[in-house]
Amino acid sequence: MVFLPEMGKEGSVFSASMDLLSFVLFLCIFSSVSGQFSDERMTLLEFKKSVSDPYGLLKSWNADSFNHCSWFGVTCNAKLRVSGLEIGGNSSLPHSCSLKSALALHGFGIGRNCSDSSEINVKLVGRMSAVIGKLTELRVLSLPFNELVGEIPVEIWGLRNLEVLDLEGNSLVGDFSSYEFSGLRKLRILNLAFNRISGLFPPSLSKCSGLRILNLAGNRINDVVPGFVGGFRKLRVLNLSFNRLVGYVPDELGYDCTNLEHLDLSADSLEGEIPRALGNCSRLRTLLLSSNSLSGVIPSEIGKLRNLEVLDVSKNSLRGPLPAHLGNCTNLSVLVLSSHFNALQLNKHPRGETSRGFSGEALDECNSFQGSIPDEITALPKLKIIWAPAAQFSKATSQETGRVATAY
Repeated sequence: MVFLPEMGKEGSVFSASMDLLSFVLFLCIFSSVSGQFSDERMTLLEFKKSVSDPYGLLKSWNADSFNHCSWFGVTCNAKLRVSGLEIGGNSSLPHSCSLKSALALHGFGIGRNCSDSSEINVKLVGRMSAVIGKLTELRVLSLPFNELVGEIPVEIWGLRNLEVLDLEGNSLVGDFSSYEFSGLRKLRILNLAFNRISGLFPPSLSKCSGLRILNLAGNRINDVVPGFVGGFRKLRVLNLSFNRLVGYVPDELGYDCTNLEHLDLSADSLEGEIPRALGNCSRLRTLLLSSNSLSGVIPSEIGKLRNLEVLDVSKNSLRGPLPAHLGNCTNLSVLVLSSHFNALQLNKHPRGETSRGFSGEALDECNSFQGSIPDEITALPKLKIIWAPAAQFSKATSQETGRVATAY
């Protein structure tokens, strides 16, 4: 039997003091967490008051509900701090939804609420409230396809933990050059597409070197494509279409952004030649350059893009022969060389033979390719659609084709 010595008076006092200190620390920590929990709950209720909610999207957000982490569109982290706010209205931009479905946002897991036109447009209405800036643990702010108006509150630029900022399909305005991205070093997705944002690219955007997706389509940005996009080495999706961009397609896209899978610069006012360096983007699946003022030929380096599925260079000022080197793009399914519906029909007969026909009138073309469509292109195993100038169709009808499914 082992006898322990009795604890003296001093030891008893010390033990009691430690217990009291531990209890006080517990109360302080609990009070702090409880206070933050309550503060963020009140912040969310303030946000609800700042917008109109005609369809009751935020009906679960009420003062009688203590646990705001269970409210619609709210996500909390392990510390019970709000880390995600995802409230999307139903899209009235079906083409944009199709794009999201095709891209699947590369596994980022952002809720999208894309719907067909038969559904009611359920959305929030009003101005973005500055109170969102109080949610300092916020990682995801996703409010697409609502009817938010006015400017993006400056408090948003102070959310240093933000990884996803998705405000697509609202009616937000503002001078893009005034946006301060310097504090958003963790940003992976920036989607401000289809708003009314104007002005120049802010130099501070270059600080977001971890961007995977940059979608600014459908705004009023009147600038050149900045060379600093070459610093976005992890970029997978770049969509700057339907703006007022001028100047050249920067070589940096091909030299540095080699992880690109989707590049859309269509419907701008870009000029110059298609950069040969784009041939380095070996993961590229869609390359959309239509409705610009691009000149020269389609560079042979494009034939190095073995993963390319869609290529659209219509409505430019391109010339030269139709590029046989595109026959190396074995995954190509859609090739658009003309803006008109001169759909080449590549009809497969039951015996495995194919024949060519063409439809449509010889309308005015922007591009001026010479010669017919090379067999290397029409023999592509996955090719479904070719839109090409009428002259190429007429020359193609008398030639044999390889294995191609019907094109529309």
